Amino acid sequence: MHAVVRAFSKQYRHAGKNEKSHLLNRLCRTIGYSRKHLMEILSNPPEARKRKKRIQQSQYVRIIKSLRTLWAVSNYACGKRLKPLLSSLIAALRRHKELVVTPEERKLLLQISPATIDRLLTHDRKRINIKGRSRTKPGSLLKHQIPIKTWADWDNAKPGFVEIDSVHHCGSSLNGEYIYTLDLVDVATGWNECCAHLGRGEYRTIAALDTIKGRLPFPLLGIDFDSGGEFVNYHLLRYCDKNHITYTRAREAIKNDQAYIEQQNYSVVRRFVGYQRMDTEEQLKLVSRLYELLSDYQNFFQPVMRLKTKIRDGAKVTRKYDKALIAYQRVLKRKDIPKETKQNLRERYKKLNPKRLLLEITGLGRKASKR
Repeated sequence: MHAVVRAFSKQYRHAGKNEKSHLLNRLCRTIGYSRKHLMEILSNPPEARKRKKRIQQSQYVRIIKSLRTLWAVSNYACGKRLKPLLSSLIAALRRHKELVVTPEERKLLLQISPATIDRLLTHDRKRINIKGRSRTKPGSLLKHQIPIKTWADWDNAKPGFVEIDSVHHCGSSLNGEYIYTLDLVDVATGWNECCAHLGRGEYRTIAALDTIKGRLPFPLLGIDFDSGGEFVNYHLLRYCDKNHITYTRAREAIKNDQAYIEQQNYSVVRRFVGYQRMDTEEQLKLVSRLYELLSDYQNFFQPVMRLKTKIRDGAKVTRKYDKALIAYQRVLKRKDIPKETKQNLRERYKKLNPKRLLLEITGLGRKASKR
């Protein structure tokens, strides 16, 4: 009732005699108070009672420090990507004595939900939004000889069909020769490899592709690239024919045709190497070493979510993703990958320390960015 009185008190105090009488009659009928009592409380309305909030300490307070460590080692993955990674990440860090947790804390870490992870890390999360320069120039000589393949054609790809792109480390100036990164991602498994080379020459691009080809845990069966001149040339055409590699190209200026690799360009290359200009042999050695370590970190400790369905209802688009899995896990699940390859990957995984890898990668990135 006090809430009703407070709602009408201001109106009562500023009303005339007749209006006050009408208001009193109305309230008497509504709430049953006497006129005398109503006149008193409308002139001096009672203050609203402040409800005391019962502050209950979250059970996850005790694991927030460990969660921050795991989040940092995962390179600040979101809750939906971090949650499936926690079990293997905790095991890897404990194996290398980089993390100490009690059985109770481990249980809490494994039962925490993605939403709770994001909520607990709200104040720690910072977004970085940096834009770089595009340096892709279309090659025109062989366009009519290279078939176009769009994003929709990759739905049921098997391991070995990849998207590739060239990332330019030119900084703010496009003059002179500088370092390029050949970035590759396997569509079926999300396996990612990078190789740095100095200059944009066709032979160097092919040499970088050949280096990556030797690192893949499965045969290279097909490549899809944009219309850049480093890819649309006779040298790459002959290389693909010689190695029985299918080659296709994306449509010009349609980035969704290469959605997988365009995402990797930022989340992998730019995130660890940055946008600074790099044009020396010393920087090339540092970046090359960085990519060797990054291959282990990215493919064994970075979960990826794949788009399952995309439904458009007018202006509303609903996307559904599968469970976040590491590329290593996706390779192990494939029936078309030899058992020997899987066993080699398991042995390689056991030797890896994700925290040490990330520290070395970030250290190399800082050194390479200093000229």
